[in-house]
Amino acid sequence: MFAIASTVRDRNRAIAARQLASARAFLNDGVLRTVILGDSVARGAGDERGRGIAGALDMELRTRNVRATAVMNVGIDGARTFHVVKALAERSRRSMIRAADVVVLSIGGNDLYGDSAARLLAAIVPDCHQQRTIARVRRVVDRIRELNPAARIYLLGLYNPYRATWLDAQVNRWDARLITEFAAERDVTVLRICDLFARGQRISSVDHFHPGVRGYEAIAMRIATAL
Repeated sequence: MFAIASTVRDRNRAIAARQLASARAFLNDGVLRTVILGDSVARGAGDERGRGIAGALDMELRTRNVRATAVMNVGIDGARTFHVVKALAERSRRSMIRAADVVVLSIGGNDLYGDSAARLLAAIVPDCHQQRTIARVRRVVDRIRELNPAARIYLLGLYNPYRATWLDAQVNRWDARLITEFAAERDVTVLRICDLFARGQRISSVDHFHPGVRGYEAIAMRIATAL
């Protein structure tokens, strides 16, 4: 029985290796293809000029003379992890992910604080609440990886739009958990963004919550630098 199980594992590893090599060969054409996926920050809510991360990253890549297609934006206002999993079941979005060299994912904030029940859990059992949400983010990342084993995935951390001390601590703990969860995965990178909003002028003048145009430009610059 042990020999049979070992043979099955070896065969599965060989299949996975072939799939990864095939995916990398398909994407290795010198043109960068990026998909922005997730919640309202992914979509670009609050940007006074309506560009969001996608538009700001397009501009940043052009400035750096990177050969790239237009960044695809499939962010959803108010999205939680289950919304993203559902979206990834749609044929058009699966096709986008399969063709992407880079997937930028902004998710988790609404799971943690998106309604009164979530905020209550964040106040009463913050560690448990964050750990459960990390498990949901893991499922999203695993689904992206199933669709495209060769893409580089960049996970955005959270930020504190209110500059409240208690929320700074929660953001730091969340980012630390994300980093720990994906530390062993070379193609998954956590990008912290909370420091970008230490200056209030990067928060939207429209809704005073989401990033404004300067905030999205700062996030795009951080992504471009990490590529």
